[in-house]
Amino acid sequence: MKLSIIIPTYNYAHFLPNALESTLTQEQNDCETLVIDDGSTDETPELMRSYCEKYPIRIKYFRQENRGPANARNRGIKESCGDYLIFLDADDSFLPGALSTFCSFLQGEPDLDMVLGGHLSVHENGKEKVYMPKPFSKDKKKNFVDYIRGNIRISHGAAITARRVFENIKYPDHIPNSEDIPVFAQVLALFNCASFPNPVLKILKHDDSLRNNTKLVTQAGIDIVDILFDSKILTPDLMFFRDEFLARRYLTLFRSLYISGYYSEARICYHSAIKLFPGLLSDGAYLKKYLSSFIKKE
Repeated sequence: MKLSIIIPTYNYAHFLPNALESTLTQEQNDCETLVIDDGSTDETPELMRSYCEKYPIRIKYFRQENRGPANARNRGIKESCGDYLIFLDADDSFLPGALSTFCSFLQGEPDLDMVLGGHLSVHENGKEKVYMPKPFSKDKKKNFVDYIRGNIRISHGAAITARRVFENIKYPDHIPNSEDIPVFAQVLALFNCASFPNPVLKILKHDDSLRNNTKLVTQAGIDIVDILFDSKILTPDLMFFRDEFLARRYLTLFRSLYISGYYSEARICYHSAIKLFPGLLSDGAYLKKYLSSFIKKE
């Protein structure tokens, strides 16, 4: 069983060593690490030159013009040769024994297409939180619905995926953020998935993370709905949930805009969400933010 670790990166030279060292110190020997540099303008090329000279067999480095994280992930799929792939964000790192844990689980379940482990989130103030995934259902539709409703959380480096999955599914490279959401949703809808209650990944929460970039989140916001709900990929019974997911995306945009102080724009998104799916009014946390937005200054 050969593994490919794919690390997309853009101007994260200060984080990359931790990610790389966390792969190099794993017990799993049959493993390659690919770094896809999406046009970094920092010291990434020099850093990777040093690592490639030191580990010429274990590390491969590919540099391209800036095309976005989804394109970098697709490039990694194309250049890799592993039977199973793990996408490790450049600011994250594997916990000790992560790869052997994945492999041990897969050896007993060779028909699985994606396996999810737990992760540890570490904030800049030192606060840590462990997230353990709940067991997946045997019912793919239930897994799909739970995911689009936010009841299942998946982080890239905590998931290992069979190469065969990407014969049918690709990352949408025309959106700047949230490219993982349609991919994970479609994988849950179409493939055999399982989870285990062991942490395998450390996620570093920081201000300049793409995950916290409001501008990029709003740009990708609604586009991912049509990408995810592709009638050529999903069955009619799953397409039924499109409007609900669209409403939830509006709520996500509402929250991002609210946190950033764009209260009038946030309220527009909240109105759109409730119009599509009135049941979301029962979410008190969002309703409280909505009401408080009227007394806040932009």
